[in-house]
Amino acid sequence: MRLAHVTLATALALGTAGPAAAQVLSNPSSTNQALTNQSNSRSNQLGTTSQNNAARMEMQRSQSAQPPAPPSGVVGVPRR
Repeated sequence: MRLAHVTLATALALGTAGPAAAQVLSNPSSTNQALTNQSNSRSNQLGTTSQNNAARMEMQRSQSAQPPAPPSGVVGVPRR
């Protein structure tokens, strides 16, 4: 019974250290390259989003700057 507890505790201890150890890359330059690629990707995404927002604002400005359309339909003359 005691041996089972020790075995279980050892397995749990090794199991939690496994994922943390797997996250460490052995080559620092590959880590730097991955971070550089991620930064470039985010920068491109931010630039695209900014351009889209500017285009939307310009479209909204042009629509609000137009004079209102004349009323449609027949306008009746009031009777006296």
